[in-house]
Amino acid sequence: MNKEPEWLKNIISLPEINMNMKFFGGHQQSVPLGWKIEREAHFTFEIMIILDGVQQTKFDGCSFNCYQDDIILIPPGMPHENSCISPTGMHYFCVHFDIDDPEIQLNILMLCSVKLNKNNDAFTKIKSVLQKYITLIETNTFSLREKLMTEKLLIELMLSLYDYTLLEQNIATLSDNSSLILAKSIADTIQQNFRTFTKQPIKENQQPLSMHEIAYSLNISESTMLKVFRKVYSISPKNYLDQLRYNESKILLHQPNLPISEIAETIGYQNLSHFSRQFKQWSNLSPKEYRIHFQKNGR
Repeated sequence: MNKEPEWLKNIISLPEINMNMKFFGGHQQSVPLGWKIEREAHFTFEIMIILDGVQQTKFDGCSFNCYQDDIILIPPGMPHENSCISPTGMHYFCVHFDIDDPEIQLNILMLCSVKLNKNNDAFTKIKSVLQKYITLIETNTFSLREKLMTEKLLIELMLSLYDYTLLEQNIATLSDNSSLILAKSIADTIQQNFRTFTKQPIKENQQPLSMHEIAYSLNISESTMLKVFRKVYSISPKNYLDQLRYNESKILLHQPNLPISEIAETIGYQNLSHFSRQFKQWSNLSPKEYRIHFQKNGR
């Protein structure tokens, strides 16, 4: 490799970009009262906008109704079920996507509630991107130009979601709402402890991953931790940790020469069969099947 010339060292250059963003298609549908998608989980993010009617979404012991213009973001590996409870039926649009950049992934997981906050200024940007997707799908023409537009819109969606997370982080920082501040501290602690463990997966670093130890380190009870975290992020602290594990395992499975047993240990599973069962619950694929699927399809 040629040595970098001296003159180039003093020039401000754009950063190198090496991230994969995947779009897994989108669809819109009108459904009648009683329509239901049974409990399922995806190995990608799912974002859905309700165009008309009312949807009931259930996950992690929670249940809430989604109305017109509500946007729902389901993280990878989260078991959930959707149903139409509107007497006049429901119309929705949804897409599935994934991105392998850890910073963006973690920001979305930590700062995006399942039901997005309409008071966040970036909400309208996200809605606008989804509406552009709907316009694109209604043309029913998918030449190279439409495919490139789909890719362009995915970048716009990622930018809008990233802006959303920055605004949510700013709201949490400036707010005097103790629940927001405490929930953010819980999420930061879980994330930091998990990163420490993945860098050095030894017994001493695994103990701080237990919900008991996380609550103890923050000087709160486990019940308080669960209540506050679920109130702010709509998921439990354990579910958040599982999402971190799932995303990390996917990144590691993209490395074909890394043994699956080593991946299991890296994210906190000493038993390979236990990890395989858990991964299949997250993605509907075994770790080996996921790796083969990624190698064949690049996703």
